[in-house]
Amino acid sequence: MPEKKEIQKHDTALFLEELQKRVVIPEGEFEKFLTLWEFRKFNRNEFILQAGEVHKFSMFVLNGCLRQYVVDEKGEESIVYFAEERHFIGDLPSIRNKIISNYNFQAIEECELLIISAENWEQAFIKFPWWTEAHLAGYQKWAALLQQQMAERHTLTGEVRYLNLLKAKPKLFQRVPQHYIASYLGISPETLSRIRKKIFNT
Repeated sequence: MPEKKEIQKHDTALFLEELQKRVVIPEGEFEKFLTLWEFRKFNRNEFILQAGEVHKFSMFVLNGCLRQYVVDEKGEESIVYFAEERHFIGDLPSIRNKIISNYNFQAIEECELLIISAENWEQAFIKFPWWTEAHLAGYQKWAALLQQQMAERHTLTGEVRYLNLLKAKPKLFQRVPQHYIASYLGISPETLSRIRKKIFNT
């Protein structure tokens, strides 16, 4: 694993900014908190964590984009989340309870991540009480997003879901393959193609 000095060579300003959006960090504690994390690089299409395993770390995205997805009994993939810069991502139940995960995490493009091991994750809550508040704020936001996504799949048409995503994350469409967008929206690539054709020909 990379040493502490290797982490310091990379810009962790995004990490600090995201934490400060959620909580006030006591002076001097960010540097100490950062020692619990390690810098890792992953190549395009490389698996970061895979289903069927107990996941051993959680992540923060410094640069790049990755996908979180499940595979059903028919072998069909369903993407549940795209993590871009500034996103925390991981399967917390697997990490904290040491249970097998159903999720795959794969780099869509080259990724630079900060990772924190399960052991350091637990230590963070003990050593840095403010991390509990920061973590809960982020986790609640993430959970609400997933609930909204599930509700929209049952209440909105594929076209409306596409337009909502296009409005919320226009840059995502420039870095993610269209069949991944279709998977995330819960529609077939063919349906997505028809939606796009209808919208752009209107």
